[in-house]
Amino acid sequence: MSFFFWFFSFLPFSVLHRISDFLFLFLYYGLRYRRGVVRENLRGAFPKSTDAWRVSIEKQFYRNLCDLIVETLKTTTLSEEEIQERSIFRGQDNVDQWFKDGVNLDGVSSHLANWEWLGLITCYSIKHQCYAVYKPLSSSRMNSFMLKSRARLGLTLISMKDLRAFFELHHPKPFLLGLLSDQAPHDYSKAFEIEFLNQKTYFFSGPGILAVKYGLTPCWGWMKRVGRSRFEWGLDPIVVDRSRPLTSQEHKQIEKIAVMHALSLPDAEYAFLIVKEYARVLEARICEAPADWLWSHRRWKKR
Repeated sequence: MSFFFWFFSFLPFSVLHRISDFLFLFLYYGLRYRRGVVRENLRGAFPKSTDAWRVSIEKQFYRNLCDLIVETLKTTTLSEEEIQERSIFRGQDNVDQWFKDGVNLDGVSSHLANWEWLGLITCYSIKHQCYAVYKPLSSSRMNSFMLKSRARLGLTLISMKDLRAFFELHHPKPFLLGLLSDQAPHDYSKAFEIEFLNQKTYFFSGPGILAVKYGLTPCWGWMKRVGRSRFEWGLDPIVVDRSRPLTSQEHKQIEKIAVMHALSLPDAEYAFLIVKEYARVLEARICEAPADWLWSHRRWKKR
């Protein structure tokens, strides 16, 4: 398995993209990989769009997914120069000011474009010490491959079960802690319920809770495909809006989280608003480039 990954990582992108084209035909027309899930998700997210439009997004999503697969294989030998040549960073002023102020960052990200490359790019594009929270994969070989590819340019990986211990350590430099937070939560009782893509959606409360408990500044890392294996990306501040009145259902969620995590009501409200704003900016990005998001994920398991 490791030889397979190593061999493909040396192939040029021109060859990898031809492999991706073949893989698209196999996954989409042959294997029909999760086509039912993708169609159901797109129908729920864009109910007023035409069937023809949704099918076009569906096909482009599968093409992007196949490019993502070969890009991930390429990661094991990809140099900093190659990644930098294929990416454009938006928001350098933000991160420079955060570093100057000694601010620790709560970096919330999503399954947009190529989230594997986003972690690599962030490491050498900003001065903060970069950490990323991950959930170990069931396959030990695949897990080992992903850990090595993600860490090879300086990203430090932290298992979810070790997150509390991480915060008990002393960190002399400003750091960024990155989390992917657009998956379906495992425990809905601990999640926030937010209107997202035209349907009620459960979001992890963790990004908001971590920011409040440990004094982190919330920001979100986004990425957009602008060509084959070429991207724009950025780190933007998450700015909450406290002027809008909360619904009674939102108040109930805030009260529940306050009790669950021993927070004051203002802190619990701030944690909720962080996640709510993250959901809003993520939705805007998805609507701007729908095929960039991971539609094959069973995002709405609970309706």
